[in-house]
Amino acid sequence: MDATTTFSVETEAIWAPTQPLPLKNALRDLADRIGARWGIDDLNQQVRVVYNPRLTTTLGRAILNRGVVELNPRLLAEHPSELIPTLVHELAHIVVHMRFGRVAPHGHHFKMMMGMQNLSARSTHSLPVAHLRRKRKKYLYLHTCSECGYRFVARSFRRSYYCASCGPDMKWDVYRTSNTAAGQKLIKRLCKAK
Repeated sequence: MDATTTFSVETEAIWAPTQPLPLKNALRDLADRIGARWGIDDLNQQVRVVYNPRLTTTLGRAILNRGVVELNPRLLAEHPSELIPTLVHELAHIVVHMRFGRVAPHGHHFKMMMGMQNLSARSTHSLPVAHLRRKRKKYLYLHTCSECGYRFVARSFRRSYYCASCGPDMKWDVYRTSNTAAGQKLIKRLCKAK
C-alpha cells in the first residue's frame, strides 16, 4: 500500500466521498489527520474549518491571519472527491503562513507541504461552474445638477463629484437605468431633453 492509499484509508475512516459532506466534528478530525502528517498535533485547535455558502466558483479559501479555512458546500456537494485535496490545500496555506510567515502563496514551502501529503500543488480546478455564477445587473446613472442642469453618465453613483460651476454645495438628481440597449436609449433621450 503506497502513501496516498494509506492517507485515503485514514481519511475514509472519518469520511468518504460517498457520504454527505462532513459536519464540524468530522472536519476537525480530518484537519487533525492532515496536521499529523505534517507533524502538527491538534491542528484543529489552531485552525477553524467552516462551510461558506457565499463562495461560488472556488472550492475553498484560506484566511491566513484568522486561521480560517472556508469551503464551498455547493461545489463540494457536487464533487465530493475534491473535499480532501481542497482541505489539504487550504490547510497547507495556513500552516505555511504559521511556520514561515509571508512567502509566495504557491511557492517552495507550499509545494513541500503538499508533497508531504502526496498531493498535487495545483492551485486551480477545471470543474464546471457556469451554473453557479451569479449574473450581476449593471446600471447606468444619469447625474443632473439640480441648479444648472449639467449632466453626465457613469456606471456608478458618484457621490464625491460636484458640478464645477455650482460648487460642492450643489445636489445631483440621479436617474438609474439598466445598462441594456433600452436603458442606453432612455439615457440618450433624457440627455437630449434639456
